[in-house]
Amino acid sequence: MRVVGGRYKGRLIKSMPKREDTKLLRPTTERVKESVFSILNNYLEGTRFLDLFAGTGAVGIEALSRGADKVVFVENDRRFCRLIRENLKRLRIPENKYEIICSDYIDALKRLAKKGQVFDFIYADPPYEKGYYTRVVNMVRRLGLLDRDGLLILEEPKKNPFIPEDEKWLVEKRNYGTTTVSFLNFNPEEE
Repeated sequence: MRVVGGRYKGRLIKSMPKREDTKLLRPTTERVKESVFSILNNYLEGTRFLDLFAGTGAVGIEALSRGADKVVFVENDRRFCRLIRENLKRLRIPENKYEIICSDYIDALKRLAKKGQVFDFIYADPPYEKGYYTRVVNMVRRLGLLDRDGLLILEEPKKNPFIPEDEKWLVEKRNYGTTTVSFLNFNPEEE
């Protein structure tokens, strides 16, 4: 995997060896990353970005490469947490630019809310077959983790996309091959 754009463009990001115990990892494709970040590119400078279900950290690293001020990586699997740290160190990204939370996403979101953290962008790429989408959306909204103009970006399977509880939250939905990416905003003035 490579960083698609920005300061670290073209640099390699290490992934786990393909083994049976890592079969649940489905990295965000370069096409999806390139498309999403070309949409966000002019808005990333100085932002706070949450990479939820981070895997190798490729999405959060892309955000840092394109100017995000701070990225929080949330990943439950300790092997991937080590890999994220290794990728960040290989790129020589300063430690004050990131935080790695090696925890279940529910606990991590609650902890972030308790610390009063708010994000400009939250990218969630949960395992497709687990059905986490509704819970992620509801928790992010209820816990107030998005800035007023912030976006929750969901990567989901095209064949079984997430349908938001309220259509007014959906800013845009784009298809890339077998993947759908939804952009949601919970602007409090419109509620």
